[in-house]
This record gives sequence, structure tokens and C-alpha cells, in this order.
Amino acid sequence: MATLRWLGHAAVELNISGKKILIDPLLSQNPLSPLKPDYYKGNVDLVVVTHDHYDHLGDAVDILKSTPKAKLFANYDLEMYLVNQYKISEDQLIPANVGGYVEFDSVKLALTPAIHSSEHGDPNGAVISGDGVTVYHAGDTGLFADMKTIGDVFKPDYALLPIGGRFTMDPTQASIAVELLRPKKAAIPIHYNTWDLIKVNELDFERLVKSKGFNAIILKPGQEIEL
Repeated sequence: MATLRWLGHAAVELNISGKKILIDPLLSQNPLSPLKPDYYKGNVDLVVVTHDHYDHLGDAVDILKSTPKAKLFANYDLEMYLVNQYKISEDQLIPANVGGYVEFDSVKLALTPAIHSSEHGDPNGAVISGDGVTVYHAGDTGLFADMKTIGDVFKPDYALLPIGGRFTMDPTQASIAVELLRPKKAAIPIHYNTWDLIKVNELDFERLVKSKGFNAIILKPGQEIEL
């Protein structure tokens, strides 16, 4: 049984195909997260980082260094920066760039484009597939037409989309992204209301998505759902 837990901001915990996966694990500096890094140290199989802004790289380095069994899935340029700057073990890397699926035991992983900025490597979204479920985490991104291609190729069941505006899509733009991606089960908003700069009404996103014939799930920080 696959589960998803939103930890506030863009941080997400996935339990899929027997693997505990953290995406963009901003925890210690995340005012919304009910869980802090110590909860995951020694207790995670994979850390996915979409780009190197502090609110997405978050506590990835500390969690990886304290959990030698854990692997890192990110753009290879970012991975090598973390190896050189923070002495992450190269044995923990799953090298990748935008392209097709990479196998991680019983889980399939892929990186997608994102329209944003970063210091090391390009910003990305990530696709994670296992237990018959495919989840697309868009990372930080603006709206772009090739989201339709992501939908065509990966056919996500769930799409995690930033809606906070200013640095990413706003609720209206994210609802258009849902039309392009066509998630089979639901769209879930992330990256909003962490701080005043990205404060929006998430119910606007829910209303717009449902008006377009798709399902939206609004989660509270720490809330877990079955996929």
C-alpha cells in the first residue's frame, strides 16, 4: 500500500514499493512541518531533491550523512556539488538528468524539466512510480506547455503542484497545469502559505481544478493519505 504525507511547503514523504522516500526535505526551517530531521535520520531509503534552493535542499545533507543506506536522486551536477562541498558519499548517488526512468530496486524514478532557477544544475521535477501508482512532484516551476508531454509520457496518478505564486505558479496557473498533466486520481497543492510571500487561498485551486473536471485533494501539514 502506497502512502503520501505532506510535510508543509514542498516537503513530501512517500512510502511506495517498500521504500520510504523524502522529496525536498525542508524540515528544520519549515514552520509548517510537524516532523523534524531526527525523525528521518536512519529511517529513509531515498532523498529526492528537485533543485538547490535552501527551501528544497533543506535538511537533505544531514539526513544523507546520518543515513548511509539512503540514496540521493537529483540532477547529476547538483549531486556532484553535494559530494564536493558537503562530502556526501558517491556511493549514495543515483546519477541522472532529464530523461527516462531509472530503476531503484522496485521503484522507478525520472527527472523532468521545470521552469525556475538554481545555482547548481538545472531545476527539475521528479516522477516516482511503484505499487502501480505514479506521482509527479513538479518542484518549483512556472507554467509551461510541455507539461502536456509529461502527462503524455508518465501518465501521473497524482500531481503535486506549487501554487504559492511569486516564485512559482499561482492557483489559476496551476489549475491550467492540471489540464495539461491530466492526473488520473488527483492534483495536490504544495509550496504555499509557508510564509506571507507565498500566501494564497488553496480553496481557489481546488475550485478551479474541480471546475475543469479533475479531482483536487487539500492536505494539512502532516496529513497522510493512501494512494
